[in-house]
Amino acid sequence: MTGVAIVGASGYAARELIRILLNHPDARIIVATSRQDEAPRLDALHPSLTGRIDLACEPFDADRVADRAGVAFLGLPHTASLEVVPALRRRGVRVIDLSADYRLKDAQVYADWYGHAHTDPDGLRQAIYGLPELYREQIPPADLIANPGCYTSTSILALAPLIAGDRIERTGIIIDAKSGVSG
Repeated sequence: MTGVAIVGASGYAARELIRILLNHPDARIIVATSRQDEAPRLDALHPSLTGRIDLACEPFDADRVADRAGVAFLGLPHTASLEVVPALRRRGVRVIDLSADYRLKDAQVYADWYGHAHTDPDGLRQAIYGLPELYREQIPPADLIANPGCYTSTSILALAPLIAGDRIERTGIIIDAKSGVSG
């Protein structure tokens, strides 16, 4: 059984992740962190989890996470992972980042899109894009996985066979995607 930490447990993505992990036979959530002043319980943050998990959030501490969990999922806002990822990796924790902080391989492209310099160039180079349909072999040994977002996942999965089969050009592609919920 793998001990799992959820860093940034208060958001929507974290709630869905917790719901999924509660049904995973080899994962046990043992640490949840939140930047809130008090230490809310997960079921108080996410009422849909009432009766499913008995765990209170705590402030983030890289040493405490490393002592208790082998893998950490980060449900942090964009740019917040840039400080947390290096701290966890130095302590031997595998990281799966749900933000966009490690998705783009080019630090300048990241800065252009997010208006913030990327401060972990080593992590950026070493991160594996967490799309198993395309990177199945690279994901298991990786210690940093950049989880793709919903729009990119659907776009890449639709385009990959067309590009691989030389059915379309790699440049000039426009994806016009919309969502009524999030994105």
